[in-house]
Amino acid sequence: MTVIARLFVIRHGETEWNRARIIQGQADSQLNDLGETQAAMTGEALKAIHFDKAFTSDLSRASKTAEIILQHHPDVILVKGQDLRERFMGKLQGTKGPTNPSEPSLEPIEAMVERSVGWYNREIVPYISSLADNPDGRCRNILVTSHGWLIKSFFKFMTASGVLECTEDLLGASLRIPNASLSVVEYSTIGSGSGQRIESTVVQYGDASHLTGTQILQDNADMDALKS
Repeated sequence: MTVIARLFVIRHGETEWNRARIIQGQADSQLNDLGETQAAMTGEALKAIHFDKAFTSDLSRASKTAEIILQHHPDVILVKGQDLRERFMGKLQGTKGPTNPSEPSLEPIEAMVERSVGWYNREIVPYISSLADNPDGRCRNILVTSHGWLIKSFFKFMTASGVLECTEDLLGASLRIPNASLSVVEYSTIGSGSGQRIESTVVQYGDASHLTGTQILQDNADMDALKS
């Protein structure tokens, strides 16, 4: 088994709306001072990683997190896109919960998952396949910054469908994705020739151990607002 790539998926750092428990969705809230500190601590934890590609939601709280992390990797091009945005919360954005989970302006969870999986299939799958087809012995590393609900839903779908494997029970039903937490997928080739296959394994999920000493919110106002 040879590790050919790792995907580092990071939730954005804290915003004032996170702290105030205001529903954000796709509203473009900014990192607060703690959020920038969290992003810097994440960057410090990952500074020894050689990143080959970097992607982010185009919302500023995610893109700023990526930019701070990439200060240690100035040659990496950061690609911004809408498919990695948080769930659109419609008329609920800028309000506080609890609120109506049937609000018609909400983006369906299935639509959010569909766009995140579509992005993965366009950007990540062909790249990983190319590495397996043309091995050179070096592990490639990919940085992605996005949002809590999207990250949680993406991993839940991808593991349930068998695309990603979990070696441990990392995706417990109550496990949160804290601000600036880290989830990692490891890609390995097994076998050779026509029998070669790629194994994709979640090896970290929602890990905030690199943020020791900072105050970390354990809730998500967007998700919690719709609980009945």
